[in-house]
Amino acid sequence: MTEPNYDSVVLRGGTVFEGEGSEGVVRDVRIENGKISGQDHGVGDVVIDVSGLVVAPGLVDMHTHVFAGQDLGVAADEVAFRSGTTTVLDAGSVGAHLIGAFRASTIDRSSVRVRAMLNISSIGATSIMLGGELLSPWYVSEGAAIDAIEANRDFVVGVKVRASVDVGGEHTSAALASARRVADHVGLPLMVHLGPSPASIDEIAESLRAGDIITHAFTGWPGNGILNETFGLRNTVRAARERGVLLDIGHGMSGFSLEVARHMLAGGEPPDTISTDIHSYSRESVIDLTTVLSKFLALGMTLPEVLRCASSAPAKALGLVVGTLATDSVADVAVLEREMGTFHFRDGFGGAVSGGERLRCVMTFSGGRLVHDRRRE
Repeated sequence: MTEPNYDSVVLRGGTVFEGEGSEGVVRDVRIENGKISGQDHGVGDVVIDVSGLVVAPGLVDMHTHVFAGQDLGVAADEVAFRSGTTTVLDAGSVGAHLIGAFRASTIDRSSVRVRAMLNISSIGATSIMLGGELLSPWYVSEGAAIDAIEANRDFVVGVKVRASVDVGGEHTSAALASARRVADHVGLPLMVHLGPSPASIDEIAESLRAGDIITHAFTGWPGNGILNETFGLRNTVRAARERGVLLDIGHGMSGFSLEVARHMLAGGEPPDTISTDIHSYSRESVIDLTTVLSKFLALGMTLPEVLRCASSAPAKALGLVVGTLATDSVADVAVLEREMGTFHFRDGFGGAVSGGERLRCVMTFSGGRLVHDRRRE
C-alpha cells in the first residue's frame, strides 16, 4: 500500500545497520525531502516507532529478471518493495535488439529502480524453456551490443553472458570471448552465468578482470563448480578473487547449493553479493531476497554480513550511489523484522538447512516515499 509523500519522517528506536558490515546501533533515522537527514528531528516530523526492528539501506538485488512481458520476466513492482528491495539489476533478459522494448515496458514504467546487464545475444534470454540464446551464433553481434550500451548508459551497467552448455552448446566459449571484448570496449563489468561446461570454470575465471562477476557462483552443478576435489576453492577462482572478481549467489532454480555454501563458509570464503535470480520460473522457490538472506543466516553468516552482501556491496559493484544510510544519500530504507522460531530452507539440489530466524520486510521507503507497509495489509 503506497502512502502519500511525507516531507519528513523519523524512524524512531530501531537497530540501524549502515550496510557496510558493522554491528547495528539503536538510534533514530530521519528522512527529509527524499534524503537521509543529518538532523535528529524537525518541526512537523511524522514519527514511526520501529523499536525492536532492523533499519537498513534499501536492498539491492543484483540478479533478477524483470523484463515486463517477456517469458522470464516478473514485474519489479510486485516483488521488490515487499522484500525491502529498492534497486534491482536485470541480469541479461534483454539484448541489443530488444532494448527499446525493455526501456518502454520496464525502465519507464517501474517504480523500482531498475538497471540492466546487456546480454551479449541480441535477443536476450528470450525463453529458457525452449532454446538458449547462444545456440544461434549469428545473434551474437559485438557491434550491436556496443551501440545499444552507448545509447542506454542511463540504465545499462554491464554485459552478461550465460556461459553454459544448455545456453550455447559448442558456441559457448566464442560467446564468452565476445562478451569479454564488448565489456572491455565499453569499460563496464562482465557478469558470467556459471553452469554446465563446455566453458569450464577455469576458462571463465581466467577471463575475468577486477570488478567482473561470476553469478550462480555457489551452484551445485557437478563437474564445473568453484570447489576442487577436496572441497576447497579452486586455484583459478582464488586467483580471480584476489584480482577483484566478485562471487554472486544468483539463487534461482539451480544456481545455489547449500552444500557448496557450507564448504565455502567453512573455508572462510563468503559470497561477495547475495541475489535471488528471481524470474517467472524461480519465483516459487526463491520467494524473495529476504528469504535468500535468511538462508545465509541459517548457514552461520551474521546479520551485518548478509545485509552488506545485499546493500553496499552490490551497489559498489554496479557503480550505484545507493545501499547506504549516509547523510544526504537517497532515502532508500528497509525496515525488517527478525522473526524468531524454527525455519526450514531448501536449495535446488535437494539440500536443506534449518535456522532460528528469518527476515521479513515491514516497511520500505524508496526515495523517501513509503512504498510498502506490511502493518496495513
